[in-house]
Order: sequence, then C-alpha cells, then structure tokens
Amino acid sequence: MVDQFKIGMFLLIDNMVHEVVKRQMKTQGRQGGLIILKLRNLDKDGQLLDKTVKAGTKFEQVITTTVEGQFTYSDGDSAYFMNTETFETLDISHKVLGDYAQFLKEGDKNIIMMYGDRVLTLRRNNTVTLEVTESVDAVKGNTANQATKIVTTETGYKVNVPLFVNKGDEITINTENGEYMSRVSK
Repeated sequence: MVDQFKIGMFLLIDNMVHEVVKRQMKTQGRQGGLIILKLRNLDKDGQLLDKTVKAGTKFEQVITTTVEGQFTYSDGDSAYFMNTETFETLDISHKVLGDYAQFLKEGDKNIIMMYGDRVLTLRRNNTVTLEVTESVDAVKGNTANQATKIVTTETGYKVNVPLFVNKGDEITINTENGEYMSRVSK
C-alpha cells in the first residue's frame, strides 16, 4: 500500500490497474490536503479519469515487470511488438498508447510494462528522433515573426519546425507536447 503517488506509478483501484498520469496537491487550510490524480485506466482501453483523494489515502501499488519489445507494425486498433527474448507478439491498444502511438518507429526497441502475463503499456520516452520525409520550401519574405513550416516525419506525424529544416533531416520531438525541439547534427 502506498500513499505517495508519483507520475508513472501503477495503482490497483477497484480491481483495475491505473497509471498515474498527473498529480497535483491542493491544501485546504485546517482540513488537510487533497491530492488530485489524473489516472489512465489500463483495463478499460486507456480511459482517462480524475480522482480526488485526501492526503494519506492508500492504494495498492502494482509491481510491474518489464520486457524488451521491438515495434513491428500498427493497425487501426493496436500497436504490435515482438518480445525480443521469446519472439511472441505483444499488442497494446492505441487507446492506451494515446498520442504516443504516432511516434513509434518500425524496428525501434521499447520497454513494455507487464503485470503478470498481461501487457499494460510501454515506457514512454520523453523525446524521439524522426526523419523528415516531406517538407515544403520556405516562402521568401515569410520571416516577420518566428517563421515555421509544417513537415511530415517518417511515422506520418506532422509538426511545425523552423524554416531551415529540410527533407532528409532528423529532428528531435518532445513526446509530451508533440513539439519540435531541435535538428540532429549529422
């Protein structure tokens, strides 16, 4: 049982596994504090819910195991990974992955979180490096403010980048907000 909640922690609430996505502390004078949790229900296809509890409330922590999985492909519903030790196929629903599914690159290795023999989710990287596959040329005179253009990456993700980024460049993207961070030096 735990009463200190951290982002990325897994909790068992109402016999369902939840991942702590966001945590906020709120104090109310003499009444003590409240903890506002944003949880992702991993048993109901990634449904997000808010739960407010009194400070000191305890939940059972789910202890996960990890396996290395190589991303193989994605269809409309799930992303599929090959367990690099057993070669079995593991699937994770796009609803559980959320926006992170658009950053998965074929052949990349990921850490998959398991609870018993159930696949929960994968450990998200804070940044990913993707190659630009489509880019339009900059328009002359389009430099009044911070000039940007939209490019498409190898995974199909579209992002605003500075004008100097071209087709074939590799760029780093922040996976939490989906924004361009930098161009990778070659």
